[in-house]
Amino acid sequence: MLTARRALATAIDYTAMAVPLGVLAAIALVRQRRRPDSALPDVSPTKVRVLVAVGLTMPLSAALAATEAAGGSPGKRALGLTVRDQSGTQPTYPQTLIRTFAKTAVPWELGHQAVWEFRADNTRRGAVLAAGAYLALGLQAAAILRNRRTYADQLAGTRVEQA
Repeated sequence: MLTARRALATAIDYTAMAVPLGVLAAIALVRQRRRPDSALPDVSPTKVRVLVAVGLTMPLSAALAATEAAGGSPGKRALGLTVRDQSGTQPTYPQTLIRTFAKTAVPWELGHQAVWEFRADNTRRGAVLAAGAYLALGLQAAAILRNRRTYADQLAGTRVEQA
């Protein structure tokens, strides 16, 4: 039962991260449809890639880490789970930041960067980045299915348990 709750909590947390990005994408699409002739700022793809990582992924991951340090992410709170450090106490913000960046920001950004590479017809680089994202997600899923600590928990010195 803990395995299913951990998996669902992760899905809720990933959804919480995706909502702001979806809202921004919807705004951009609506704007483009309303004014198809309006010129968008000429920003290089490299700048956009960095801006998305630094301006969206990292702040959203930091916010998710803050919720974990305050007692649990939205998914964990909804499913009666919590994150503890090795001594059984509430983890510090730096611990939850490491954990959240490893479990969320790394696969998220690998996936984003893969999409950009595919769009630029750099299929080899895109495939390597996509494989990295899937590997990170697969390692997390395998650990959760076996009711073990994920690589993010191992890096941060934390574990997920019932609240």
